[in-house]
Amino acid sequence: MIITTTGRTKDAQIKEALRLSNTYNIPYIPRKKTSIAKLKERHQRDILVVGGEQLYLSPLLQSEKVFFHPSLAMIRAKRIAKGESDTFIEVAGLKPGMSLLDCTLGLASDSMIASMTVGDTGHVTGIEGSFPLAVLLKEGLSSLDTGYSVLNEAMRLVEVEYGDHVDYLQTLPNNSYDVVYFDPMFTETVEESVHMQAIKATVLTNDLSEQIIEEAKRVASTRVVLKDHWQSKRFEQYGFKQLKRRSALFHYGIIDLQTEE
Repeated sequence: MIITTTGRTKDAQIKEALRLSNTYNIPYIPRKKTSIAKLKERHQRDILVVGGEQLYLSPLLQSEKVFFHPSLAMIRAKRIAKGESDTFIEVAGLKPGMSLLDCTLGLASDSMIASMTVGDTGHVTGIEGSFPLAVLLKEGLSSLDTGYSVLNEAMRLVEVEYGDHVDYLQTLPNNSYDVVYFDPMFTETVEESVHMQAIKATVLTNDLSEQIIEEAKRVASTRVVLKDHWQSKRFEQYGFKQLKRRSALFHYGIIDLQTEE
């Protein structure tokens, strides 16, 4: 990956690009009125672009820009603040002070809602296997102003780790998180949101395995949660109790570790 700025570059953008370059050890390439398409053709890499107001990613293999945005997390956060329930929070059994390990961070929507729920006495860690996306998430979660202070505070508390979730799980001691969560890319065809379509060429698509699930069960103290297409065979294959929801394209599955003891 390389870093550059928008076409009409300002000094502040160059300064920010250099900061990111130094922080993440990514080459900075001055824009010099060269198009993003030409830069990708020349360098054959994803490009992180410092814009006027927001950072975005231009993946090598697609034309769509990838922005960090709270998306549906904003709507969910406001509903929770009004006292409404959230299916993910109920399924995961999250409460203030608990901890969650999100093994497939994506655009961090569920991790933001989890962080809002567990609060500053809890802890949420998200693992992202795509380095460009991990950088975009780290910067977005730590600095983006959504205009909603409750969500801003929750975002700042999410810890982003770049790496493979199998390797990361293996470094953790037993029962180090209350909940371990997986939201892999669906193997079945669904009509995806604009945000998910944009990141499809960016995220890694490592599938689950018996090894991963066993590691997750070792690391989690209360439950392992899977979100997947309602027709997915992963629920039965890996021993998840599928929680069926009428007319929903995706279902949740849980492995309740406290009842297995």
